[in-house]
Amino acid sequence: MSGRSFMLATRVPMSRTGFEAWLDTPPPSLDVIENPAAMWTGWAAAGDAADWDLTAFADSPHIVAAMRADQRKTPRELLTDRVKTGGCVARHRDEALELYLYDYHADFYRTRTELLMLAGAGRYADVGAHPVLFWGGNVYADLPIAGDPPLSVLVVSRAGAHFVDRYPIDALVESLRPIEAAFLARYEGDGSAEPDLTDAVDPDLRP
Repeated sequence: MSGRSFMLATRVPMSRTGFEAWLDTPPPSLDVIENPAAMWTGWAAAGDAADWDLTAFADSPHIVAAMRADQRKTPRELLTDRVKTGGCVARHRDEALELYLYDYHADFYRTRTELLMLAGAGRYADVGAHPVLFWGGNVYADLPIAGDPPLSVLVVSRAGAHFVDRYPIDALVESLRPIEAAFLARYEGDGSAEPDLTDAVDPDLRP
């Protein structure tokens, strides 16, 4: 799936205190996800290997080392890097962590680090189960069009995280529309001006 674009979006209810604690806590190990091998099960990439061990890069140990180093970074470090290069909404708004992350012509391996980062958000979340939508391919950065299957759905909670092979996607997409709108608003205009970060990026993460 290299050479395509990949997106993550979620809204995880949590307090401001919880958000700030999450920002400075490194992602947990893969054990936080109950069923990591089931990442693609039931969705558009069903049948593909999850490859959390990065076997695709067995001949490039420097790439593996860089990816593993990213997995040890805090969300603050990961998201600050994101903000510098654009392609994201990252904020605490209306008592929730809201993220919309976009990788243009990338691969899904960086997304694994971000999924771990979000799995770790569960420990600071309000009680309940909170979905993370992962989609992409040869598509626009907008949320999936009705009927388009995502690549995966990760559900996070205080107890941990797990992938699900079915989810009411249309309702999930509608719940993420305000975050999508903030993402799209960052890139309006003719590209001659710097995007406005005021609404899209939390003050703790702005340059």
